[in-house]
Amino acid sequence: MEVGWFDFDPPEQPLRNPHAVAMLRPWINVGNVGSIVLSRLASIYQVQEVARLRRPGHFYDFTRYRPEMKWVGGEREITSPNSKIEIVRRPAEPDLVLVHLLEPHSNSEDFNESVLEMLEVLGVTAYITVGGMYDSVPHSRPLLVTGSARGWKVEPDLGGVTLARSRYEGPTSATNGIGVGATQRGLATLTVMVHLPMYLQLDNDYAGAARALEALAPLYDFKDLTLPEVELGEKQYAQVTPAMTNNPRLAEMVKRFEAEYDSRDGDDEPPRSVELSPEIERFLDEVRGGDEEAGPTSGGI
Repeated sequence: MEVGWFDFDPPEQPLRNPHAVAMLRPWINVGNVGSIVLSRLASIYQVQEVARLRRPGHFYDFTRYRPEMKWVGGEREITSPNSKIEIVRRPAEPDLVLVHLLEPHSNSEDFNESVLEMLEVLGVTAYITVGGMYDSVPHSRPLLVTGSARGWKVEPDLGGVTLARSRYEGPTSATNGIGVGATQRGLATLTVMVHLPMYLQLDNDYAGAARALEALAPLYDFKDLTLPEVELGEKQYAQVTPAMTNNPRLAEMVKRFEAEYDSRDGDDEPPRSVELSPEIERFLDEVRGGDEEAGPTSGGI
């Protein structure tokens, strides 16, 4: 069955009041936070793939997102980068729709409309975006989570996370039109964004993923589960403090971020921009390595 640009294998039984939880690579998937969150949700519940783009080359430049060659059963197979949609059935509603989005290079309007059609066909009632972004925050303090919610009869419980509509203006992803379209179609929307230390640049930031999962846990009733991301994240961040002993530029930067973090009024608003010395700015440039697709910094969502 075709739904927009997706090949769709309908589930045998309708989903119950489903919520879509979406991640977007690479724009707001810093530290693979969104990817790890969806992978954990898939492992908590029974997951089933129901849709995948029929012709991903309509949206993706395969010189930028490279296809992969693998040996399967003694034969070579080529797999193309793609977006997919999975479903999970929970013991009680809402069921979940896991939306793995790869940001398109072209035909974004077709892409967005196809995703929205899939949400409609699956009966989705809420659209949640989860991700991570770099910010001037220290690894030595609890990671901040910010977000915004619209259209909920009762504001979702995110474990104490303060929700406020974003006032950001500037570059963004065309796929943000999915959230706008969801609101126009009467769906509740929610954004959960974890602020990560800009100087770490971890491929898999498990502390960030753990923080996002902890925010979603009250909403989807898995707060009593032991999440392996918590311990993995603690081990990752524990390695940073000893490294500061032999890296005065890093130590100075963390100290400034800590002072700004501690000057907040106890809310979940991210710190204001911290004025950094030219030497530290050069250090950050070295850490980033000029990666333009690493994801947004503070505010860029």
